[in-house]
Amino acid sequence: MRTRSLLALTLLLAGCAIATTRPSEERLVIARAEEMARAGDYRGAQEAYQRAINDFPRNSSTDQALFGLARLYVAVDNPGRDYRRAHENFERLLKEFPQSAWIEEARAWRELLSEFFGQREETEKARQEVQGQRAETEKARQEVQRVREETEKARQEVQRIRQDLERLKQIERELERQRRR
Repeated sequence: MRTRSLLALTLLLAGCAIATTRPSEERLVIARAEEMARAGDYRGAQEAYQRAINDFPRNSSTDQALFGLARLYVAVDNPGRDYRRAHENFERLLKEFPQSAWIEEARAWRELLSEFFGQREETEKARQEVQGQRAETEKARQEVQRVREETEKARQEVQRIRQDLERLKQIERELERQRRR
């Protein structure tokens, strides 16, 4: 009996040891997502990371899945690149998993993306200001053109009046001559 108990206990412990060394389903999903990301299957990797996050919330590897998903959104060659979503996932990782091994890198990415968004807003404001200045410049150019045209009309009118005045003077001289005769 003692041998059976010892054998049963040994098998139980061996089974536990095997169970603890076997990767969890979540870790397998994350490993598959990382594999797909390396192969350039960003959409498949995104779905796998999202599955790990949704199916195993607050699990031991959820932080890794959040980090992996966020990295996908900043991958240069990812056609589905989305900096806002990356920022959201890094932010979530920082809030929900403050003890994560990924925390420092996530913090650096979040700060980098925050700075990027700030720069982009400043650039957009500057672009809008330039557009506004261009519109004002165009209005001023049109106003200058209008004034030039009016000035030209006034110059022509002055020229016509001078000609009329010269004709009147000539008529007056002619009348004066006729009166003297």
